[in-house]
Amino acid sequence: MKLTKLGIDLGSLAGPDLSQGYEVWRGDGFDGAPIVAILTNLVKPSKNRKTGEMGQVYILRRDMKPIEAAQSGADAAVCGDCPLRPITAKATGGAGCYVNLGWLTKLWKSWKRGNYPRISPAQAGDIVTKLGLPVRQGAHGDPAFVPTTVWTDLDRGRGTSYSHQWRTADPALAHFTMASVQSLDEAAEAQAAGWRTYRVDLDGVGPQRGEITCPEELRRGTDSPVQCADCGLCNGNRGGAKNITITPIESKKAKARRMAALAIAA
Repeated sequence: MKLTKLGIDLGSLAGPDLSQGYEVWRGDGFDGAPIVAILTNLVKPSKNRKTGEMGQVYILRRDMKPIEAAQSGADAAVCGDCPLRPITAKATGGAGCYVNLGWLTKLWKSWKRGNYPRISPAQAGDIVTKLGLPVRQGAHGDPAFVPTTVWTDLDRGRGTSYSHQWRTADPALAHFTMASVQSLDEAAEAQAAGWRTYRVDLDGVGPQRGEITCPEELRRGTDSPVQCADCGLCNGNRGGAKNITITPIESKKAKARRMAALAIAA
């Protein structure tokens, strides 16, 4: 697609054709390491069946392959203290992040080759607005490590966003972002601080007052599934909806233990 059809001119460096993605920001991460934010899926939609067609923003280290960063723990630069980091999940036996690190490394290599032209967040915002695409902030990486002004320029609609850094993040990020929490106590703390919450129900108590179960989970496998692109409830304080809860993803080890226990019991 020609950018002129969208009424957008990005200049000679970005070229006349709409790219599959763009670099929209670069700076320092959680520990001062160099990081980058890359907006993708503008031409070919994401194959993610849960999210559907969204502009996906990946936050990566600039100096290291994502798979190497995850294995060494250097992904803290973009993930902070997220309990789903592979190195943390391995130590605790809990469920790890579901992001495909092999694919993520391919994206990083493509970016290193110069396949993602660098444009401003405002220019990227013009593109996703013209395309009518909601934005998924932090398809990998925590949105808190990108300045809130970037999200203000880029995400003008009803995109989705989640952060485990809500205790230390810019309070203005709560406009866009759900606080990712792991317990009822954390949920209460985050809500008191002005955040809507996305609670992984590790307590197994189901939705509490002021919460609803993720609609995608409720209708998964039915004849009328819901995708994030259509739902849009995980949009921070933009929509004023209830807080969200979701059943935790079971780790492979935990599932193996459970299935072994069931086999013994049988």
